[in-house]
Amino acid sequence: MNDELELLLAEIDLLNSDLALESDLLDEKIQHELALAYTYESNRLEGGGLTLAETEMAIKLGLMMPDKTMTEYLATIDHYQAVLFIRQQAAEQTLLSEALIKQIHSILLRGINHEYSGIYRTQPLFNKGEHIPPAPEQLPVLMSQMLQWQCEEGQFLHPVIFAAEIHQRLMSMQLFLAANGQCARLLMNLVLLEAGYPLANISGTEVGSAAYYHALELANCHGQKQEWYRLIVEQVKSDIESLLQRLRDV
Repeated sequence: MNDELELLLAEIDLLNSDLALESDLLDEKIQHELALAYTYESNRLEGGGLTLAETEMAIKLGLMMPDKTMTEYLATIDHYQAVLFIRQQAAEQTLLSEALIKQIHSILLRGINHEYSGIYRTQPLFNKGEHIPPAPEQLPVLMSQMLQWQCEEGQFLHPVIFAAEIHQRLMSMQLFLAANGQCARLLMNLVLLEAGYPLANISGTEVGSAAYYHALELANCHGQKQEWYRLIVEQVKSDIESLLQRLRDV
């Protein structure tokens, strides 16, 4: 890591210490709104068409808009439940494992395509960018290698960098036929939550999406991870600052 990233991480830890002092203000309403906004942005990064208001109506009231598909509606409900699940796992300090990754993916797809939920893909995937995901038969070995890396090296990284690495490595593998992005972001946030950080909510705007996928492409295709690290670190910093400001305005 370069000096700029080290400085940003030091700033994050100071901000997060301040946030910990305000944690008693994090009531259920705020937690719900954070999970709602995160569900909206994460689905938007994958091309989801629900607005924030429609996302809230689907989650809070069970209402589906007539111009939206059942798939979008169910994906929203399932994603929100997956956020609640990782919060529970973080509270219990559950270790990251292959079974946990599959369980999170199962929640994401249980209302859409139960047949493939939590099941590694058995066919090749071809993305729009340069990155070519590994062949299906390589996935169990790659997963085993990632978990070994987690135990031997990952635990010694700064938690935000570790979370960024988990995210990028999962996106590189593309374990499943669908919902790889949502699953990888949830695993990243599980790591962050367990380390005492809030949800990192990457923007699904055109600009935010372009920056996100560009940084991933550099990391996955060229091994250039500095831009990816910076994107995640700056996102975590921004989310902590926003949450601090919100709590202080209560």
